[in-house]
Amino acid sequence: MARTLPETYDSAMSVAPNLRLPRASLPSFAVATALGLTAAWSGGCGAVFSQSPAPLFTAPLSVEGESIGNAVIDTGGGYEILLRESFGLSLVDTVEVLAFGGKEIVAVTESFRYSVADIEETADFALVGLSVCECNGVGFRFFRKTGTVLALDFSAARADFTSAIPDGGVSLAFKPPPPELDGFDSAFIEVEVQFGGRSQTVLGLLDTGTNASVMRRNLFVASASAASERSNVRVGHAELGTVAAQVTLFDTPGLPDLIIGTDIMRAWSDRWFFTFAPRGGHVTAFPLREEPNVAE
Repeated sequence: MARTLPETYDSAMSVAPNLRLPRASLPSFAVATALGLTAAWSGGCGAVFSQSPAPLFTAPLSVEGESIGNAVIDTGGGYEILLRESFGLSLVDTVEVLAFGGKEIVAVTESFRYSVADIEETADFALVGLSVCECNGVGFRFFRKTGTVLALDFSAARADFTSAIPDGGVSLAFKPPPPELDGFDSAFIEVEVQFGGRSQTVLGLLDTGTNASVMRRNLFVASASAASERSNVRVGHAELGTVAAQVTLFDTPGLPDLIIGTDIMRAWSDRWFFTFAPRGGHVTAFPLREEPNVAE
């Protein structure tokens, strides 16, 4: 039985080098990142960040002209389209992906026509059967392929696909991915993470596919024991401000050290505009208030 989308969904998954698919269209990332590639932390779909979880954004998705409901907009998802089931499409092979729970094998569909919010495209394939959540997803490769700007408005709980970015705001160029994630060219920005009087600069992935930010457990050597699930930190950026947040800790190798979900994004700004260029890109945000902000 299909499950409804839970309050918390982590979207960090990455496609590993092709298992058996020889098609040039299949991504060939080295094993890559957490939900900003499509997946969730090891606790699975049911994790809750707080009593008032930050929102996830969705858009209507159709496959071969038939509406199949909404899809989570996942800037941390290293794919074009993720499907909760095949929806009548032929499954032609399998591929290895990396999610918070580790590596897993998912099915790959044939090529098909689809539309997201009335934008029509042809997908070379979609990923089907990801264990972390039985839901549809639109990854950052959709935006890179179509040249569409993703506009998020937290105050209106609305996502729009546009070509225009308003004047003003703070424009941040995406940083190159970590060397070990060279094929995962998504929305990385450089932030300062503070814990217990210590701080370090970290590449953080802006991941709209999760509403609960996550951090590698040993980022700060003594920050948490193996039994700890969460840690209180501050995440700062010179132009966005500093957010006090409780992050979930994870150990899965191969994922980014810090995955910034909509909980922290909401505390920084209520409006975001993501632009994915053929390589790299930038995000424009309109910061809310003086620091420190609190993710809640």
